[in-house]
Amino acid sequence: MTNLVNQPIEWVDTDDQLEECCLSWQGKKLLAIDTEFMRSQTYYPKAGLIQVNDGYVNVLIDPLKISNFKPFADILTDADTVKALHSCSEDLEVISHLMGVYPESLFDTQLAAAFCGYGFSVGYGNLVKLVLNEELPKEETRSDWLQRPLSQSQVQYAAMDVEHLYLLAHCLVQELTKLERLSWVIEESNAIPQLVQANSEPENSYQRVKSAWKLNQRQLFTLMHLCAWRENVAKRRNIPRNRVVKEHTLFDIAQSLPKHISQLRKLNGLNERTIKIDGQTLVDIANKARELDEALLPPCLPRPLSGDNKVLLHSMKEEVENRALELNVAPELLVRKKDYEFILNSSSPEEKKYRLPEGFSDWRRQVIADQLIHKLNTMTSESE
Repeated sequence: MTNLVNQPIEWVDTDDQLEECCLSWQGKKLLAIDTEFMRSQTYYPKAGLIQVNDGYVNVLIDPLKISNFKPFADILTDADTVKALHSCSEDLEVISHLMGVYPESLFDTQLAAAFCGYGFSVGYGNLVKLVLNEELPKEETRSDWLQRPLSQSQVQYAAMDVEHLYLLAHCLVQELTKLERLSWVIEESNAIPQLVQANSEPENSYQRVKSAWKLNQRQLFTLMHLCAWRENVAKRRNIPRNRVVKEHTLFDIAQSLPKHISQLRKLNGLNERTIKIDGQTLVDIANKARELDEALLPPCLPRPLSGDNKVLLHSMKEEVENRALELNVAPELLVRKKDYEFILNSSSPEEKKYRLPEGFSDWRRQVIADQLIHKLNTMTSESE
């Protein structure tokens, strides 16, 4: 591997060493942070390495040896120190599972790049090439980060990644400051922990099922509770969700509402072992839905957009694309798919009372909200 590491590398594998590092990071304005982990056979990510760069040193923390992460957790939750990460959702899962906290004052360089006009969801290596004009090797991307000792190549790769991340963040902050968009990125970045946390809540897991809108109220109640059950089991056993029961099988159970265990055997995707261990629980959930008072059932999910709404959607997207072109950002950054759906489902052409989602951020309201709502109201008025 070409040596692209210019700063010292410090290996940290004792609690005392970590505490000493954390003392040196107190009062720092910016830290770049990256994690390496494995997850193919487990629900929770297994942290293999945590990298931190403060602009001077590449610190590689061995999470397999550290028993007290409290000093580092305090640094992560210090609002006065900005933590730069790239596409940080999975890193936040690693940190949350390991330390029980979510970092504060985040700066996601992937988001920052999008606001600077480098493209939507640009990968780390491509971004380094675009901004820093350096080509990072990729040999160690898929290597085993739980093995010990790590190879020299792995150590160099890990240090190289986080060293360039600090430089990248510094450059992007300067660009965003000139564009007067730094506050936008900070607002978006600091919303990520809440999204990651919500995504891990068992009661929200049914939202991943794309066909859930096809179900009636009793079936939807069943799916919601089946998905929550699967999430809890996957967490408790620490295995991937699909190793418990596959998503399409949960949908089939919800749709068919089986009364007896014998009916589960007619469904694809359930082996005899699963039926023996979990079959009664699955049937109990379906039976509870069947017997529940209608007033306690959840409302059906909105159908996919169609008809008049598709015309309105096309018009909204056109408005967003024009505004995105003016700002030199990706349209997906201004309005997300779920935002389009919420707005169009919040009213009807007859009512003309379209609303924005509660989570529609302040900067979005400033740059696009008025145009969108005006466009919708104008179109629905013209169609009368």
